[in-house]
Amino acid sequence: MTSMASDYRILLVDDEENLRKTMAMILRRAGYQVETAATLKEARQCLESSSFDLTFLDLKLPDANGLTLLPDMRKRFPGMPVVVLTAHDKLDSAVEAVRNGARDYLLKPLDPPAILNRVKQILEEKGQTKTAEGLRSQVASMLKEKRESKKRE
Repeated sequence: MTSMASDYRILLVDDEENLRKTMAMILRRAGYQVETAATLKEARQCLESSSFDLTFLDLKLPDANGLTLLPDMRKRFPGMPVVVLTAHDKLDSAVEAVRNGARDYLLKPLDPPAILNRVKQILEEKGQTKTAEGLRSQVASMLKEKRESKKRE
């Protein structure tokens, strides 16, 4: 992974301790900054105290369905990709996840190389969008300055 991986923050929300620890270790070894949460309550606290570039969200949490967090995440962080994780292969939950703003839907058990490739792909796409938005903002600012300077002439 490139040194830029360390610029990315990932939130991993899953109640399965072994999966959470293993996946966090894999992502950290690849250079990502990772925070974990085992419950919806912990996830909300993480999202209130920090920002993230990507979130992995389990559907089955001990205190609620993970999907209940998606609308709040979309409002607060509209550009943050959310990848839903589940051990249950049900089409209706996948459709609901995507309707509520999930970027992707992955079934457990997870394959570490596939996860790393997917993370890289999603974050590269996000980075391209961020770069394009930054360029648009710079161009708009330059055009505004140009118009203002013509007005002063």
